[in-house]
Amino acid sequence: MKFGFKKTAAGVLALALTASLCGCDKGYLMTVDGMSIRNGVYLSFQQTAYTSASSKIQEEKDDNTSEIDVFSETVEGKSASDWIKEETMKQVRKYVAVQRMSDENGVTVSDDEIAEMNRDLQTTWDEDNLYVQYMFGFNTMGQYYESMGIGLDSLKEIRRVNALSDKLFMHFYGADGTYPVTADEINEYLTENYAAVKMLTLSYADYAAENHTATDEEKQAVNDKAKAYVDRLNGSESFIDVKYEIDLEAARDKAKADAEDSYDEHTANGLSKDEYVQKAVDEATAEKAEKEEDIDQFISKTNSTLDEKLTEYIWNAAADGKASVFETDSAVYVVAREDVTTKETWKENNDEAARKAIKGEEYDSMVELTCQSYAVEKDDYLVDKKYDPEKVNKRNSKNSK
Repeated sequence: MKFGFKKTAAGVLALALTASLCGCDKGYLMTVDGMSIRNGVYLSFQQTAYTSASSKIQEEKDDNTSEIDVFSETVEGKSASDWIKEETMKQVRKYVAVQRMSDENGVTVSDDEIAEMNRDLQTTWDEDNLYVQYMFGFNTMGQYYESMGIGLDSLKEIRRVNALSDKLFMHFYGADGTYPVTADEINEYLTENYAAVKMLTLSYADYAAENHTATDEEKQAVNDKAKAYVDRLNGSESFIDVKYEIDLEAARDKAKADAEDSYDEHTANGLSKDEYVQKAVDEATAEKAEKEEDIDQFISKTNSTLDEKLTEYIWNAAADGKASVFETDSAVYVVAREDVTTKETWKENNDEAARKAIKGEEYDSMVELTCQSYAVEKDDYLVDKKYDPEKVNKRNSKNSK
C-alpha cells in the first residue's frame, strides 16, 4: 500500500465549478513579493479553497450526500466567502515562498523532469474525459479548465512548483537533509500506523454447492482446510508455495466448470467430454510469486479497506510471522502479521511519504512563516469583484448540469 501525498495533474483543480471566463489566464492580477501571479494560478487555488470549504462544511454537518449552499455557511467561524479568499491568498503566498526558498537553498527541478511533467499534463489536457463530458458538457479536461479561465501554462507552473516543494521538503527532512528524519522515527511511525501481513482468503461461497449458501458442514470443511494451511505455514512451507497451490486449484476448478459448460462434440476434436474437461484442467495455470515481498499486504490502522473485524484482528496479532486463522460470516482468513520495519523495498518506495507524514505540518508552518510578511500588490477589480468567489460560483451554477 502506498501513501497518497502527491497530487496528479488532473487533481490540481477540483471538479467543482464551471465558469465562462475565457482568456483571463493570459494576464496577471497581482504580485506577491515582487513575483507576478497569473490569473489562472490564482483561480486554481480559489477552486481548491472552495472545495476545501465545501468538505469542511459537509464534515461539520456529517453529511456527504446532500447539496449545500456553501456561501450561506460559515467555515472556522468566518463566512465561507471570506474563508475562501483567505485560503486562496495563503496558497498563493506559499506558492511564492516555495520558489523563493528553493532559490535560496539551491533546490531545482531539472529540464528533463519539467519536460516529463508537461508531457503528462498535455495528455491529461487533450484526451477525452467521460466524467467532464457528463458533468459539464466539455469533451476534454483542457476545454473545461479553459472555460474557467485557467490555461495550460498556469497548470504547468503549479505542477512545477509542486515538484519544487517535494524537493525542498526532502532538502530539509531527507536522510541527508538539514533536519533529517531519523530511521528510528520512520520505523516508529510505520509501526504505529501500518501492519505488514501475508494473507490467504478462503471464501465460503467458493466451496458451497452451486447457487446455494454454504452449509455448516461446508463451512467446517473450509475451516479445517485453513487450519491445515496454518500448520504447513508454521512448519517448513512458504506462503508462496501455499498461495500458488490455492490459486492453481481455483484456476483448475474454473477451467473444469467452463469446459463442462462449453463442451460440444462437434468442436472437441474427437475428444470425449471427460477427455475434453481433463485437457482443460491440465492446461490451467496460475501465477506464482517470485519473492515473498510480492505477496505482502500493508494495512492502514485508520484507513483499511478490509472487514472491520479482520482489521482489528490483524492489529491485535503479534508481528512474529506466525500464521493463524480468523473467521468471519463470509470467509476464513489465514493471517500472518510480520514486522513492518523489515520490509525494506516497501519502506524505500514510501520513504518520502512517511517523512511527510511525520514532518509535513512542520514544513507547512516553515513555508507559511516565510511568506507572512510578503508584500502584495493586487488588481482590486479582479480580486475583489470579477473573481470574487461568490460571484464566480453564481456564474458557474448557470453553466453546470
